[in-house]
Amino acid sequence: MINCPKCGSDQSSIKETYGQNNFLTRRRICSNCGNGFITREFSADAIKLLVEKGNESLQANLVRLFGGR
Repeated sequence: MINCPKCGSDQSSIKETYGQNNFLTRRRICSNCGNGFITREFSADAIKLLVEKGNESLQANLVRLFGGR
């Protein structure tokens, strides 16, 4: 389970899930303190691609695979 970054509780509920590029973003609410936070779940293929592209910089791979902000 994912722990709340504010209080450390492992009790949370998922309020919204959406896919983006090669990962899922989940909006969560802590059941203990009510804090809202976001988690991202990366596909095994996306992680494998990052590892295989060792000749490119990690930052360039992350931007290409998951988008930049």
